Amino acid sequence: MAYNIKGYDSNNRSIGLSRTILITGLVLSLFFIAAYLIQPRFIRFINNRSTDTIMAFSKKASASDALLIVDIDEKSLKKYGQWPWPRYRLSQLLQKIAETGALSIALDMILAEPDGTSPINWQSSTGSELGYQINTSKIPAGIFNYDRILADTLSKGPYVLGYEFLFKNSANTTGTECGLHPLKIVRMNSPDGKEGEKPLTGFFNANGVACNLGLFSNAVKYSGFLNATPDSDGILRRVPLLIRFENRLFPSLALASLMQWKNSDRINIIQNKGGFLNIIVGGISIPVDRQANMIVIFSGTGSLPRVSAGDILSGTVLPEKFKDKIVLVGSSASGLDQTYQTHGSPVYSHMDLHAQILENIIARQSVVRPREFLLWEAFLGLILAVLICLTIVRMGILTSAAAACAAIAGVWIGTGLIFREYGCLFSPLLPAVLVILNYAILTIIKEWKKQQFARKMTENALYLLKSSEKELNSIIKAVPDIIFRLDSEGKITFLSPSISRYVNSPEKLIGQPIFNLVAPNDLNKGKYRLNEKRTGKRATYGLEIRLLLPHKEGMNNEVIGYFSVSAEGIYQNATPCAAEFIGTQGIIRDITEQKKLEERLLHAKKMETIGNLAAGVAHDLNNILAGLVTYPDLLLLELPEDSPMRHKIAIIQKSGQRAAAIVQDLLTLARRGVKVSELISINDVIFEYITSPEYSAAKQFHPDVILETDLAPDLMNIKGSRIHLSKAIMNMLNNAAEAMPAGGYLRLSSYNRYLDTSLDLYEKIPAGEYVCVSVADEGVGIAGEDLEKIFEPFYSKKTMRRSGSGLGMTVIWATIKDYDGYIDVQSTEGVGTKIVMYLPATRESRETDSRRIGLEEYLGTDRVLIVDDMPEQLHIASNMLAKLGYNVNTVKSGEEAVEYMKTNKADLIVLDMIMPGGMDGMETYKRIIEIHPGQKAIITSGFSESDRVRALQELGAGSYIQKPYTLEKIGVAVRKELDSR
Repeated sequence: MAYNIKGYDSNNRSIGLSRTILITGLVLSLFFIAAYLIQPRFIRFINNRSTDTIMAFSKKASASDALLIVDIDEKSLKKYGQWPWPRYRLSQLLQKIAETGALSIALDMILAEPDGTSPINWQSSTGSELGYQINTSKIPAGIFNYDRILADTLSKGPYVLGYEFLFKNSANTTGTECGLHPLKIVRMNSPDGKEGEKPLTGFFNANGVACNLGLFSNAVKYSGFLNATPDSDGILRRVPLLIRFENRLFPSLALASLMQWKNSDRINIIQNKGGFLNIIVGGISIPVDRQANMIVIFSGTGSLPRVSAGDILSGTVLPEKFKDKIVLVGSSASGLDQTYQTHGSPVYSHMDLHAQILENIIARQSVVRPREFLLWEAFLGLILAVLICLTIVRMGILTSAAAACAAIAGVWIGTGLIFREYGCLFSPLLPAVLVILNYAILTIIKEWKKQQFARKMTENALYLLKSSEKELNSIIKAVPDIIFRLDSEGKITFLSPSISRYVNSPEKLIGQPIFNLVAPNDLNKGKYRLNEKRTGKRATYGLEIRLLLPHKEGMNNEVIGYFSVSAEGIYQNATPCAAEFIGTQGIIRDITEQKKLEERLLHAKKMETIGNLAAGVAHDLNNILAGLVTYPDLLLLELPEDSPMRHKIAIIQKSGQRAAAIVQDLLTLARRGVKVSELISINDVIFEYITSPEYSAAKQFHPDVILETDLAPDLMNIKGSRIHLSKAIMNMLNNAAEAMPAGGYLRLSSYNRYLDTSLDLYEKIPAGEYVCVSVADEGVGIAGEDLEKIFEPFYSKKTMRRSGSGLGMTVIWATIKDYDGYIDVQSTEGVGTKIVMYLPATRESRETDSRRIGLEEYLGTDRVLIVDDMPEQLHIASNMLAKLGYNVNTVKSGEEAVEYMKTNKADLIVLDMIMPGGMDGMETYKRIIEIHPGQKAIITSGFSESDRVRALQELGAGSYIQKPYTLEKIGVAVRKELDSR
């Protein structure tokens, strides 16, 4: 199959890419423009910070000479007493300021309460408190009331009082009571001079007012509010110049001071087509927004001229400093004034704020930012977005990046220049963000599209190669061996999927040296052969080595596996050359099971050979020992009781008997003895031995060894030879005692064990029912290299404290194997050894145990469903419960149990916990209680009680029975669960 790569229509691709970029850019820009125009809180916050930056770098107007602050500072308070001063002293301060020729004197304070220091006031309060009248007849009437003194001063000068509007609904103070001074307004809709018809709207509406005493308000011609509120981020940027109250407009303190200074009793309001207002006072135009907010440029409190009130009272200030100026009287003393966080200077006092407003107005440093500017910013952002889209389409990444940076810089510089020259405050936020986002996202889309095109071209060009690679991958996946490849330094660069059988994260092995996977004892063996450089016949083939690849077996134990490795070097060219060596490739084959089978076969052959040898030796010894054992009996019968020869002949007899016992061990080892298969209880065998003279004699040799027994009372029966099993138990106990020369505890246990799955322990133990005998000591333990040899005849590393044949462990092995049993050995040097015999259990009962143990208590006719994956276990449990009268049904998996319960009911479910290959007991019960909530069940398992068993009981299941169970156990459990709840 051929592909015409050059025939691809690149022109159509370019048009499609351009269209995609433009449409994406347009949609993206419109989305952000819509969000920007809605102005959510976080966008408003960022936008304010952007305009703060523009204003911070604007050209500052020079300070005007028309403004002066009179500060009641710490110095003044220290000299003339703490605030509030008596009104006569405030009157003196104001008189001295007025005498200097100031045209407007504004008080940044509210005189809302009568002066308590006035004689008229303290006479009344003191008389009522002390209970007598104070004679004030000698005090001149002119100074009897300080408030009158101050009011008289206010009536004779160009004073402006301050007050504060309240916006809470609970405020009910009216303007009439306060003597406020509403504005006289000449309003025009536009600069053409045409007066408007409709009232202006959008101003803040106050509900009440905190004002001066009427005595003071009526004495002045002008007054203004002091209100100023920061934005939501705590920064003060704009201050209202007009507020509506009782359907009339009132000026701020700054605006009222300006009107006093200009001797103007009215203002003009022009509503511009751009959406903002202009307030005109005495020829000065002040741009504000629709709520009459003026944006303030803060130049720093240090630029505002000020004098101390204390210096004025002491007469140390020249009158020329006040002539024809606006004087703002307030306090910067600690605790007497409110402060504001601003964008220009960190903190402004209330007095400095109104002074800065007047400074902006007088210096004609106005700021214009109506809401309509948002539309202009959105329009500019859209234009720049379209331009950057076209740039990305036509140019490369670096060129378009330079264009984007230029556009962003141009927006910031342009908005700064516009503000410096015209006072129009545009935000560069939206245009800059649109440029950045469009460049970033559209460049990614462009490169992604280009990669898609390149990928398509590559796919067309390499189609046949892909097909070959796919076939090769299929072959590699089907190969069970691990195919690997190394670089020139011996680091792994490739592993076939079959590695996942050994490790959960194969990718973690990539880049690691191959030697990290080699068992420490085999490092020297594989040092020069794993990262093979040779090829051909000299390469590595069939290298047996142990690798640290977890080989999961049995009860999830992890052991080092045996592997066969074949490897050869790979070169750039066909002829090997050191300069062209690029790495190694090869195959790793798992031979762990093969090695185990070989070891088992070797062990079986060894034991067979030894058995044949033992059989021959035993045959010959039996012939020799016949006379040695028989004739001493005859001689003893013929000799008199007092014969001195009887003792010597008895010694010969005992030696012959001991030799006969060794021969019996040899016959057992050779499996040539008579195989007895009687029904016995291993507990009886254990009890008979530990009460026998042989055990008493053994205890005398090991007085410091203490035997502890734990024999299961419900132990199942086995089939075997009582004599052989007694001999095996004796040998196990004697060997354990010999391993504890310093004494200690020797624990002998018997119990039932049911295996749902096979266990790979010392030897592989298949699933089934077993009677286990365990002997655990606290002895010296067995070294790892000796563990595999302990059952070989005459193999021992112990010093024999008593005479022995050296066949004890071998006899144990042979006895267990005679009765199809298994053995497990666990040992740690310095800790001890534990040997467990697994003997197949039988459910046959001995005649001595044929009595019924209260079966009538466990009878029933209820419907019982047995769930177990072992057919033998289903048969056993079914027969037991049927014998007790129950109506029994069986299923062999969790899936079948769920299907059965969909159409049937059961009074009780006997549920196996572990069922490999399908749903286990937990999942099966969860599914069943979805169909039949509250379904009764008991749990069975060959393993000990686990967390999953307890979790299953929390779901509602009943008691737990460990396999193998007896008729009594399962009968009690079934009846108890049926009778519960």
